[in-house]
Amino acid sequence: MLKSYIFLTVAFVFNGVANVLMKAGMKDAPEVSGLGELIKQYLTNVPVMVGIVLFAANVLAYTQALSKIPLSIAYPVMVSMSGLIVIGASLWLFKETITWMQVAGFVLIIAGVYCVAR
Repeated sequence: MLKSYIFLTVAFVFNGVANVLMKAGMKDAPEVSGLGELIKQYLTNVPVMVGIVLFAANVLAYTQALSKIPLSIAYPVMVSMSGLIVIGASLWLFKETITWMQVAGFVLIIAGVYCVAR
């Protein structure tokens, strides 16, 4: 069972970091008009490509975690912990503003996940 929780941890870290990389890669990306340009933009954007690889690795780790952990526990943990990574990066890397109301909401989400996972 410990192995499944390690997989879940890897999954939420990869998910959170992938989201941050996607944001970093697309932050200053020019608007494109066609599918060909869009694909070229993604294929030449290193943060986006690494993010895509991490999303794929996330799916592999997450499905392994689901082999032993109930979905009703794994999914809330996955989403909330990934969210914390994204929130931290939003503050630190992207200098986004997080309001006290949002902080309160995040605390409630974590409290809810704690209750679900017990």
